[in-house]
Amino acid sequence: LITATFVAEENDMVIGVLHISANIRFGLGILHCIGVDPRFAGKGVGKALAAEAELLWKKHRMRKVYTCTSHINTKALRYYKSLGFAEEGVLKNHFFEGIDEIQLAKFYTYDN
Repeated sequence: LITATFVAEENDMVIGVLHISANIRFGLGILHCIGVDPRFAGKGVGKALAAEAELLWKKHRMRKVYTCTSHINTKALRYYKSLGFAEEGVLKNHFFEGIDEIQLAKFYTYDN
């Protein structure tokens, strides 16, 4: 199991962070969390962090990467979909009554 945390900085200030893991045995990656300082939202920080994560997942030949977010977090849902994730399932009332968690996944294929 590999875990990694990627950090984006500007002027010695952390402006974004992304934490992932990669289970090499099963080819399964997880995007655990991502956060970007609201002052830098929409400026490509999240996409740059995700690109670094994707390099690691591909290096270790992950076949699938998954994450989840609540159904009311439409900004996160749009973001994950912009990265190529697709909705895969729903966890009803998972953490809180009336709030469902949406599972999202992205699959990779390789030429040997």
